[in-house]
Amino acid sequence: MAGRSTDPVLVGSQEFAAVYGVPARNTAQWIQRGLLDYQEAVIVSGRAYWPIGAAVAFGESAERPRTPDMAYVEQLVAEQAPGRSAKTALAVRAKDLPPIVGIQEVLALTGEDPTKGKLVTDAVTKGVFTSPDWRLSGSPLWLLPNALTGLDRMRERPKSRPLVVIPEVLAALENGTYDGPGSRVLTRGQRADS
Repeated sequence: MAGRSTDPVLVGSQEFAAVYGVPARNTAQWIQRGLLDYQEAVIVSGRAYWPIGAAVAFGESAERPRTPDMAYVEQLVAEQAPGRSAKTALAVRAKDLPPIVGIQEVLALTGEDPTKGKLVTDAVTKGVFTSPDWRLSGSPLWLLPNALTGLDRMRERPKSRPLVVIPEVLAALENGTYDGPGSRVLTRGQRADS
């Protein structure tokens, strides 16, 4: 988990639903019905992640207002950004987020096949790659600098494959213009507009 009082507090689809005490499938249903969209989300490895403030604001702006479980929200803030107040965590919007990557973006950084996620997950399990900053809705996520540290650590291992960071992919991730593998949400085999 992220651990500095300045880190963003994020929710994936499972945590988003838990903010309202409903099953995880409700997030997908809200998206399908057009009640929730990806405008306030970041897309990482093909999945949407929202700042906690966007998740809480959803309940206020819904056609039928929903009341968020603020105890759960405060728990997420305490877990992801110890020392940060819920008030400041709720003020963060998607445009304020630093570059965040998942397995697909890490693989794209090195030109590896996007289907070779086991390369990264095995390295994390063995303690070679840096631990994820978040594990949300079952997926590991890293702040970009922490993922780069993980790649450095992988390169230092004896007999490791030479993993070279592609400057253009790194620049796109840093600038928020990345459009490679994982940059769009896939739904029913189709790209969803974000």
